[in-house]
Amino acid sequence: MRIGLLIYGDIDSVSGGYLYDRKLVEYLRRNGEQVVIISLPPRRFWWQLTDNLRRDVLGQIDAARLDILIQDAMVQPSVFALNRHLPLPVVGLVHLLNSFESHPRYSRWLFRAIERRYLATLSGLIANSQTTLAQLQQLLSYRLPPHCLALPAADNFTAAETEIDADFVRRRALAPGPLRILVVGNVIRRKRLHVLIQALRQLPAEDYRVTIAGRLDMEPGYVARIRKLINGNGLTASFTFQGPVQGTTLAGFYRRHQVMVLPSIYESYGIVYAEAQQFGLPAIGTRAGAASEIIGHNQHGYLIEPDDANELAAVLKHWHCDRPLLAGLSENALANFARLPRWDDSCKTIHQFLGEICRSIAG
Repeated sequence: MRIGLLIYGDIDSVSGGYLYDRKLVEYLRRNGEQVVIISLPPRRFWWQLTDNLRRDVLGQIDAARLDILIQDAMVQPSVFALNRHLPLPVVGLVHLLNSFESHPRYSRWLFRAIERRYLATLSGLIANSQTTLAQLQQLLSYRLPPHCLALPAADNFTAAETEIDADFVRRRALAPGPLRILVVGNVIRRKRLHVLIQALRQLPAEDYRVTIAGRLDMEPGYVARIRKLINGNGLTASFTFQGPVQGTTLAGFYRRHQVMVLPSIYESYGIVYAEAQQFGLPAIGTRAGAASEIIGHNQHGYLIEPDDANELAAVLKHWHCDRPLLAGLSENALANFARLPRWDDSCKTIHQFLGEICRSIAG
């Protein structure tokens, strides 16, 4: 098959969605398929809508001479009307649905209207979590086109980078000193870093150290707010911003820290929760979204209510003061990683699904 992948921007961008896209492209090419990446410029929402009037987008897709086109569904504002003019099967890879995020009512209405129209143009759907699949069913009144479920995976590091065992994670958890907290995620409102800061204001500053690994250029206003909160509360010495990191550097952060915290208002899956488990880090997420598909509450992590800084503070204080408890959660996290999916399994599911779509159209 000659397969297209339509995305916004650079496929090497640092985020869980782009990582998913890269892993899928690598798998398809490794298994003999031709993959053409077609990129639209990332722009503000209203400018994205105007792409539906641009014939050059159709020209790019036509020039690629594809058998089937996968669209990272984040591009839906640009193609929700354009898709009807495409003479080939189109499959949406759905990482996140804007209409289920925290937006003003009028915005949610608009997002939902566009998403429904976009989804109606597709020959098939790939959902990245049970949560996303349930939302798609809700949007389409339980009348889904052909679809598959392909969970993101977390086997993103080499064997040498992940060479740890239960004894290592237990000793790390029991090590005295400040609780070493890792935040892996771009600094944007949805990730709710301010909730972590509000929680840590309630604890002695000497009880924790926080490392933040993620982009700082996506929402400059929010980053400025976070820096102001940290500086205004005298917490500068407790927080370190590392910027976006991947590979060996990120693996090193996972190895050195004791807890991973990402209190997002919503995650459609949350690859970093699974990555943390590969290194035996208990993760704290929220009960909104799909974090519960990865984090076993009070088993190998903890789920708080969204925006509940008091609950987050209580959990962190408990884990800091009860290191044997933290050690047990760490061992459980490491063991649970073995039960999570691997990229080859998830990408194989998608590969087979694409073949089925092409055969059904041809037949």
